[in-house]
Amino acid sequence: MTVTRELALANVAGKRPARRRFGPAFWGGAGILGVILILAGWMSFWPPYDPFAASGLPLGGPSGEHLLGTDNLGRDTFTRLALAARTSLVISGAAALLGAVIGTFFGLIAGYVGGWIDAVIMRVVDAVLALPAILVALVVGVVIGNGPWPLILALGLVFAPGFARVMRAPVIALRERDFVLAATISGVRPARVIAEHLLPNVLTPLFVQFASVASQVVLIEAALSYLGQGVQAPEPSAGRMISEFTRFMQLQPLLIILPSLVIILLSAAWNLLADGLQDYLAPRREPAFSLGRRTKRRPKPTASDSSTPSTHDTRSEKQQSRTEKRPS
Repeated sequence: MTVTRELALANVAGKRPARRRFGPAFWGGAGILGVILILAGWMSFWPPYDPFAASGLPLGGPSGEHLLGTDNLGRDTFTRLALAARTSLVISGAAALLGAVIGTFFGLIAGYVGGWIDAVIMRVVDAVLALPAILVALVVGVVIGNGPWPLILALGLVFAPGFARVMRAPVIALRERDFVLAATISGVRPARVIAEHLLPNVLTPLFVQFASVASQVVLIEAALSYLGQGVQAPEPSAGRMISEFTRFMQLQPLLIILPSLVIILLSAAWNLLADGLQDYLAPRREPAFSLGRRTKRRPKPTASDSSTPSTHDTRSEKQQSRTEKRPS
């Protein structure tokens, strides 16, 4: 059970702890991701047009039949954009999840065991962090082929060391706490200590790191698809759509603008979700993104203010001294 500082202070003071609420950053990111999920599910099961077949005139503009127009082959742009957003969302979430599982495992072991095991794991982490993510994804694509699953595997392995480093620091701080030492002395196995006592208390940086990594994966996937090393045809991808439609930019600018907006919205949504989780799970004095009014803080009384007597006190002292000087 995780005990926060606010809950402990509230119990000491005998007051009920204030209920936290998610801020606008969290709801903004969750709202964008929710809309993309709804559109992706709609286009996956009940698409109005076949995303791989022509359904109108080539390079057609927005109309009642095609809300966002058609591409150079007459395919519906709205349907293909929704499927491209689904692909980016699945790759970013799966790669971040794979990296979180691998990195959390090694981070917990390195932080709890320590010693030479910690030193070896951290040196491997440093070596992997020195490699560019795009370069590793390109090498993996050459070895095992291109596509979504090799991309998920490559990016998950690249970002796993970041999770290991993030998880190791709080575990080192918690392994000397009384509840961990008590469990160890009572004979609890190390695996159970890690799973039941350490892991529930270090989930805050894990959630924030997950959303942050997912936003980076969206950009890397778009860059690799733009280079032709990511998602392959006929599966739609925002990066590959930008690469294919560059030559039609003057005839139909929406073919470039709309996939770019999809990439920006997905990356911004994951970043907003990370900021919202950070504000909710580990609140600071000022939230990262707030639409409310800031309350003015009252200045704290200084030592000079407390030592300086008030005007009422000086008047009463003067009146008392005058009465004492009067003759009886």
